[in-house]
Parts: sequence; structure tokens; C-alpha cells
Amino acid sequence: MFGIGETELVLILLFAFMIFGPDKLPGMGKTLGRALRQFRNAQEGFTQVVQTEIVDPATEAMSDSPKKPNREFDEDADLDGEGAAPVKKAETFAERKRRLEAERKAKEAAEKQVASDEADAPAPEVPADAPTPAPIAEEPKKPSVADLYTMKRPAAPEATTDTQKEA
Repeated sequence: MFGIGETELVLILLFAFMIFGPDKLPGMGKTLGRALRQFRNAQEGFTQVVQTEIVDPATEAMSDSPKKPNREFDEDADLDGEGAAPVKKAETFAERKRRLEAERKAKEAAEKQVASDEADAPAPEVPADAPTPAPIAEEPKKPSVADLYTMKRPAAPEATTDTQKEA
């Protein structure tokens, strides 16, 4: 294991125990284990991406009889007469960004259309004897940090001294 013998490992653990103490050592071990697990997962993910995106296509290109790709493809792609439905291609970041931007613009245009339709609509007639609605009380504005720093403390009641009592 890492080229370390049993005695060296025991000495390292003994010094770690003496330096950090029994309270912090289990927490440090848990943190180290979690970091190693995340590193291993990231390494496996990287290996998988390299395998599917670089090695497999290169192997297919060099072989005499290319295999059918096991990756997703466009809906517009022709089927090879097998009758299977095409799988939808995963959306790239740029495509998703364009789609969300178009959706946002469409939503804003719809909101503007609704606002202009409401402005063009005639106001409903209110009978003369109808009660007027009560005004809506505005919520008090929350003070900002700058307002809190500029606020003055209320004046403390002045302490009376013995000389003031006698006078």
C-alpha cells in the first residue's frame, strides 16, 4: 500500500494520534475517506467519458466493419430498416441556452400583450351608490444596513446624582 510497510504505517498513525488527539482523528479520517471516494467517482466518470467519446469512436473508425453506434442520435437520422424509433439527442448547453432565451422572450411578449389588452379594455362601470373599497395599507419598508448604522440610539435617562437630589 503506497510502498509503506506495516511499521512505517504504525509510526505515522502514532504520530498523527499524538499530534491531533483522539477527538479530531475520527473526523479527519471521515473527511479523508469522503475525499478519496469523490476522487474515485470523478476518475471513473472521466474514464467513462474518454472511453465513450474518444476511444470507442476511434476504434470504430479504424476497424473494417464499423459497429452500429451505441450513442444517441438525431430524430432526423434515417433508420436502417430495423423499425426501432430514434432516440432523441441530448440537448447541449448552447442549445438549452437558446431555447430558454426564446421561451423567456415569448413569455415577456405574452405579458406585454396581456398588459396592453388590459389597458385597452374599458373600465367597468361602478354604480354611484357602491361603497368605496378601503385603502390598502402599505407595508413598512425594512431598513437597510446603512439606515441601521445611521440610526441614533434613544437617549438614556440621565442618572441623578446625589448632588442633584440635594439641590
